[in-house]
Amino acid sequence: MNMKKIFPLAALTVLTGCTTLGQHTFQPKAISYEEASAFERSLLAQESAIPEPPEKLYIQPANKKEACKLPTSQDQLDRPNFRAYWDGECKNGFAFGLGRDIAISDTHHLEEITIHESGDNWSQPKVVYDYVNNIVFYGVGGSKFPATTHLTEKFDDSVSGFNAYQTLNITDESGKSLVLQTSAFHPHRIYFNAKINGPIAYRFTDNSAGPVANREAAIFTAEIVDLKSNTAGGVAIARYANGSVQHFTVADGKTELVSLPTNYVNHLSTKYQEILRALSGADAKLQRAQQIEREYLYKACNGKSGINGLDNATYTKICTWRDQFKEPYAIASANYQKKLENWKQQAATAEQQRQAQQQIALQQQMLQQRQNQQAWNEVNQAAQQLQQHTQQFIQGMNNWQMPQVQPLTPLGGDKVVCHTIGSITTCR
Repeated sequence: MNMKKIFPLAALTVLTGCTTLGQHTFQPKAISYEEASAFERSLLAQESAIPEPPEKLYIQPANKKEACKLPTSQDQLDRPNFRAYWDGECKNGFAFGLGRDIAISDTHHLEEITIHESGDNWSQPKVVYDYVNNIVFYGVGGSKFPATTHLTEKFDDSVSGFNAYQTLNITDESGKSLVLQTSAFHPHRIYFNAKINGPIAYRFTDNSAGPVANREAAIFTAEIVDLKSNTAGGVAIARYANGSVQHFTVADGKTELVSLPTNYVNHLSTKYQEILRALSGADAKLQRAQQIEREYLYKACNGKSGINGLDNATYTKICTWRDQFKEPYAIASANYQKKLENWKQQAATAEQQRQAQQQIALQQQMLQQRQNQQAWNEVNQAAQQLQQHTQQFIQGMNNWQMPQVQPLTPLGGDKVVCHTIGSITTCR
């Protein structure tokens, strides 16, 4: 059995023009395409080659007397007390047809339902149960390695509580992996666009499905990740619950608000759209794996089947293994529903407060407008009164006539009287 390594670990709206932060509006610094893509180009320069197919290794099933080579891996061959069983037919010296590969050692226990043909099952559907790590893997291979479509379910019953995680992965023949990670008890969705063993991933985090209590919170982000250090860098885009979009440069964990060129934002949007297109057809492909699981379990769990040399409890473990998660799943689901209702109430309360604040602001604005209008009316009235007074004054000035003044008659009539004082003579 060769279980494929699991990959580790929304459309973009461009904000053009000014960015608003609080009550301050300003124009972020615009950067060029070359500046925006510098971090990305530095990682792509380290691009690794397409991964090589794993070496074909085989083991003889412990329950088969005839030659019946069963695919395995070096990791399993190196494990202490490793043995394998094949619950199926053998043909031409190889495991053949629909069956279950049971691989057990002192440190692991894997079981794979698959279809073998001539010692190879890469292009066939498969379902793998990992009992040590609580993982179920559904996969359908492409025409050649590493092309595959697979869904991984992991049940995590830790001290922090029970959760169930899903990873949906579409890998093409060049090694490009388009990934969606979700949680049963959290509304966020994380998308990756990367390559197997590659240096770079484009990561998109979508929190828009959950209730939003804080309209300043980011509900969608686009980032570029250095997979060797698992750190984001270069540039990032964030869309907020209030509808605003902001662009950033990212370096050493610090961000700076900028304005990205439209063609680079479109470039990141293309990476996101690639994921959405690829994942849209995944369910149809995985139905083949789900179908062989149903068919095999119908045979193995009817109480009439078994494997020589393997006890019945181990043989039938696959029939009831999921039952252990039913109760913790139900409890976690109930707790999540309560938490979700609490989030919804917080979001509703926040929305009511926001609307109330908007109403108050609107009323204050209307009051201010009325006060402004009243003041304007008073000014306008005073201006009209002044204009009326001015017109009256001008009209009065136009109607005013110079009063008639009688000529003065000198004292004493028309006589002139002269007085001489010393050498000065004054006549009136």
